[in-house]
Amino acid sequence: MTGAADGSAAPPPSGGPRWTTWVLGVSVGVIVVGGIVLLFLLGTRVSGGGPGTAPEAAPVPTVTVTATPSAAPVAPQPTAPAAPGPHPWTDLAGGECLDPFTSPWAEELTVVDCAQPHAAQLVGRPVISSDPAAPYPGEAAITAGLNLACTAPEVLSLDAAAAYPDLAWQASYPVTDEQWAAGQRTASCFVTRTSSEPITGSLSAVG
Repeated sequence: MTGAADGSAAPPPSGGPRWTTWVLGVSVGVIVVGGIVLLFLLGTRVSGGGPGTAPEAAPVPTVTVTATPSAAPVAPQPTAPAAPGPHPWTDLAGGECLDPFTSPWAEELTVVDCAQPHAAQLVGRPVISSDPAAPYPGEAAITAGLNLACTAPEVLSLDAAAAYPDLAWQASYPVTDEQWAAGQRTASCFVTRTSSEPITGSLSAVG
């Protein structure tokens, strides 16, 4: 049956009231069921082997059990800052000074010695969740906690940061269910200066 333009059910066709179809369906069902019962009784009489013989047991169906895939493990995080040179972002542990720096979403970053002037620093990679079975919390929930995560005293050295009144932070983080399911569970916290002047020395509490 199709629906009318306003979403309500269309009127029944002109061939007669709707209940006639329902009654016909019941009648056909009774006939079919009666035929099945009759065939069953005849079958047990013919195949039973005589009076008092129990009918053969029906075969037991085989059930195939499919294992539920386990949650993806959290991707391992580097434990020491990367050496100077270009690196994929996944190789950075936190504490690396960077130059140049264009975006927290860059796939590759160039690490430099923190003693030389540099454009930015990856001060830390705080863990959003270490539970492999945790569902993706959503981008809004992640970003709501990034200010505290990226400026926490175990990530950003507040004493060193006090020398730069124009310091700003930026962050990258998993933005899709697919990235989260693949084990990406950390944020990457970067600091830069709004004046575009360089930073000298490390501002990270990581090391």
